[in-house]
Amino acid sequence: MSEEVKDKSEEIIGSFAENVEKNLNFYFGSKIGVVYNFGKDIFFEVNYENLFDILESLKSNPDFNFNTLSAVKYKKSDNFLLIVLFSYEKLITLNIKVKNTVSYLKFDFNDIIDSLKKVYEFSQYYSNRDYIKDINNDLIIFSQIPETLDTFDIYVSLNEDVIKDAYICDEISRYNSSIIFNSNEINKIISMLYNLDYKAGVYPELCFCLGIENLLQIKLPKRAVYIRMLLCELFRIICHLSYIVSMSMILSNMAAFNYTLMEKEKILNVIEIITGSRTIPNFIRIGGVKKDVEDSTLDSLYKLIPQLYKSIRRVEDMFLSDVILLEKLKDKGIIDGKTAKISGLTGPNLRASGVRFDLRKTDNYLLYKDFSFTVPLGRFGDSFDRIFIRFKEIYQSLKIIGGIIETMPLGAVGKMINPANLELIPSPIISTVECPHGIFKLFIEVKENKDIEITPIGPTRNNMIACERALVGFSTDELLPIVSSFGIESPEMY
Repeated sequence: MSEEVKDKSEEIIGSFAENVEKNLNFYFGSKIGVVYNFGKDIFFEVNYENLFDILESLKSNPDFNFNTLSAVKYKKSDNFLLIVLFSYEKLITLNIKVKNTVSYLKFDFNDIIDSLKKVYEFSQYYSNRDYIKDINNDLIIFSQIPETLDTFDIYVSLNEDVIKDAYICDEISRYNSSIIFNSNEINKIISMLYNLDYKAGVYPELCFCLGIENLLQIKLPKRAVYIRMLLCELFRIICHLSYIVSMSMILSNMAAFNYTLMEKEKILNVIEIITGSRTIPNFIRIGGVKKDVEDSTLDSLYKLIPQLYKSIRRVEDMFLSDVILLEKLKDKGIIDGKTAKISGLTGPNLRASGVRFDLRKTDNYLLYKDFSFTVPLGRFGDSFDRIFIRFKEIYQSLKIIGGIIETMPLGAVGKMINPANLELIPSPIISTVECPHGIFKLFIEVKENKDIEITPIGPTRNNMIACERALVGFSTDELLPIVSSFGIESPEMY
């Protein structure tokens, strides 16, 4: 894509955001609070009594057309409710915090979900559905060793050997949906955020720092941004290789399993040299990164790229040449583009269904516009496409890494900023990144007492929603490969 086309695309998206902001004020006026425009994310508050009239208008009014419910975050302890809507046409996200004007009453979350169902069909998946365990118990599969099956139990209702209904219960991986820190502990916050994505801990770090930097209008040195992108793509490869390892185990392809582990080890060694850790980076800082990357490390990585490409291509060929394996994947667990959108899918699972959406292309966070790369698409949205999209994305990440090393600018890797001296005004902050699993978002609130409250919103819930739909109509023999193909992990969660 040429620079002129990229700049035009960014102008169009920016124009969409401005129009949405104006229309919100025009249609709803005093029914909503102050509208905050974060570019591709828009935030406002609304009183509970006005919520459902506004939601109906946001979905049906052509000036809005927010027809995807991306997330519902509810915290009973402090009466917190956040509803996230998305428009694939405008590529804009609405983040709506619901206020309860009667302070001594708690939200009745079940009533809220019942009302949401009238507007958004898939809102039922955000309610407490544990009662389904008593209904869908013809087959129960408890969490097990492969990583894509280790964070949930599966309850299935059968018609003979065919799946009639499925419920993925994530009870064993649930924990508090928000984290509270004091503002003078910013580096401590960064060091703990890896918990929100244990396979790609750099993304929560990046998401948090981008939010604070946007609030304070901090301009980063170019070399620091390039190093951030380098780490992001290395972790993207690690996540996709971990996925391929798990799929190889599920499909009993042990040759692919062993080869992929070897390539994963090579990337982990590079990450360890750069950050000092293989899985907990603690490397992104407000204003840049913790330290520079040695030229010798960049040279070694550059020489490693062709070897990685060749080795990973060999693993891909192992899948393609196995007729029995292809039989297990082709036309299984199909999610078409329309269902993928309604389910709120993002990341490789969305692109496997033929929907072209990648924040690295549609939103100029970091400096991805400096590099030419392709967003791979699937054709059928089946288990086969979900696997091979990961292979194709690995090749594109290697291409981006090569470009970063070739054009790595000289200069500083951070600004001299003491986190304890940052003056953070009480404000909401929305920050979003494209992580290997899909869209990862942090809703950050700076309180009057300088506490920072962080609510993570990740792609896993939407992957589970789509997976339950994809299982219906297939046999029990096909269940585990279909579930594993969605790459359901346990970061950010609940």
